[in-house]
Amino acid sequence: MSQVYIQVLHFSHEANLMQKENQHSNENPGEFSIEKASLTAEFFETLLMNANVWIAFLDPKGSIVVWNTAAEEISGYTAGEVRGSNDIWKKLYPDPEYRKVVTEKINDAILNRQKLEHFETTILSKERVKKQISWNTREILDQNNETLGYIAMGRDISEIVSLGTKFRTLLMNANVWVAFLDSQTHIEVWNNAAEEISGYTADEVTGSNDVWKKLYPDPEYRKSVTDKILDIIANKKDIENFESKIISKDRSQKIISWNTRELKNGDGNTLGYIMIGRDITTEKKLHAEMIEYIGESAMRLKNPVEVIKYNMDEMIKRLEKGECTTEDLILQIKIQTKNAEQIVENLHELNRAVSLVFEDMPPELKRFLSE
Repeated sequence: MSQVYIQVLHFSHEANLMQKENQHSNENPGEFSIEKASLTAEFFETLLMNANVWIAFLDPKGSIVVWNTAAEEISGYTAGEVRGSNDIWKKLYPDPEYRKVVTEKINDAILNRQKLEHFETTILSKERVKKQISWNTREILDQNNETLGYIAMGRDISEIVSLGTKFRTLLMNANVWVAFLDSQTHIEVWNNAAEEISGYTADEVTGSNDVWKKLYPDPEYRKSVTDKILDIIANKKDIENFESKIISKDRSQKIISWNTRELKNGDGNTLGYIMIGRDITTEKKLHAEMIEYIGESAMRLKNPVEVIKYNMDEMIKRLEKGECTTEDLILQIKIQTKNAEQIVENLHELNRAVSLVFEDMPPELKRFLSE
């Protein structure tokens, strides 16, 4: 068994590093010391067997030679149960159709002498639990370029996938339009709200950017929107509350408030753009109607006020000339009180109308309108 670890050590990246270190030593410069490797193999075997990732070594025929502790914990099968054969894969992939897909992928890599990186599969553990595994595999060759076997490293990403699935569910069911565009502005994500607002399904839009020509059919308007977005991107700024008018699939016009952000990887390269759109069509319509209503209400308030002012000015003139009796004064005060009551009623009516639309009205204004 130790020879297997030595071979893996010798032909892996770690062995190459150790060989470089050997070249600087005094004994047998430029040669890989099997004696030193034998001593190191024990240490390497301990690391390998206790690594927190699933590590397996398969011989050229695919039989299991090494099956570490993490492999046992993740799969549920002990090394004693799996070593010496390749039957374990039928247990981990019990569905023949799915197993065929996985096998074809692996065989293709072996045939072309390619390594697999981040190849994700779903296994069924001994406890009948489905787990997501991300595989990295590599062929191990000897000095004559002959296959010694294959090393497979698997990482249990079930929790990550579960979180990703939950996040995608939240994203897809958000009540705002969410889209993700790759660095070439091709659509990769188009959530349910995007479908409902635009009228176009995800199947109709993903993989291209043609939908924007449909949403902005007028070339001049589309250019003005595009120029605005490109200008913001060129200045390395996020787009916030940028309003544009789209034409949905059912030919209705809608007003969308956009917020977009460029996403970059660790190297600073653009991964793509996330776009969040809020349909503010109804809000804009109500706002316009409210402005019109407030204008009308202002006129309705203005007339009684002007009448009161005119009547009071006339009353003052008559009082100054001594032409107004006590009865006339009382009558005029009663009339102006009625006019004032009408003003108060108009204010209350305005308050009720505005409150239905603008719940976040400043408290001071609410108190003024309701008192």
